[in-house]
Amino acid sequence: MTTKESDEGRTERPANYEFYIMRHGIAVMRGATAFIDDTKRPLTPEGKQKMRNIASGLVRMGFDLDWIVSSPLVRAVETAEIVGEVLSLKPPLDFCDALRPGGSGEALIAFLAKRPKCRRVLVVGHEPDLGELAARLIGAGRNANMPFKKGGCCLIAFNEFPPKSPGRLVWWLTPRIMRKLA
Repeated sequence: MTTKESDEGRTERPANYEFYIMRHGIAVMRGATAFIDDTKRPLTPEGKQKMRNIASGLVRMGFDLDWIVSSPLVRAVETAEIVGEVLSLKPPLDFCDALRPGGSGEALIAFLAKRPKCRRVLVVGHEPDLGELAARLIGAGRNANMPFKKGGCCLIAFNEFPPKSPGRLVWWLTPRIMRKLA
């Protein structure tokens, strides 16, 4: 990576860590008779197709990963698997309980810090936790929220990981935009 000059004339250092946050795709409705257990709700056929298109759009943007970490809930796992399948280099996929609904951002950061050589990481999880995590990671405060649509994704860049200072929001894209990029 090279350094670049910002619009204000400052030289910005390249990020050493790229942290992608993605919400799972469209899943079977909560409370559907066949899926009373919320942890087992899968993506719908439409949700799977849209995720393939989203992943293809990300690849056209130069998206590449060292590691994918997912919530263990079925809809998040399926989302992570689809993203991994579309990438030319298949990154490892692991599961982290901190990405379950109500999970701890601090526990997630501790989990990710165990693999310091992975510098381009995608986490796949659930709302409202992801929106709150993204807001906190860019320094917006504990009560701020950046809600993600199903399949939405953002990139937050850090100079070091685990982060000691707020990251920089590079982009935050809706599913529709990513699908149009495909």
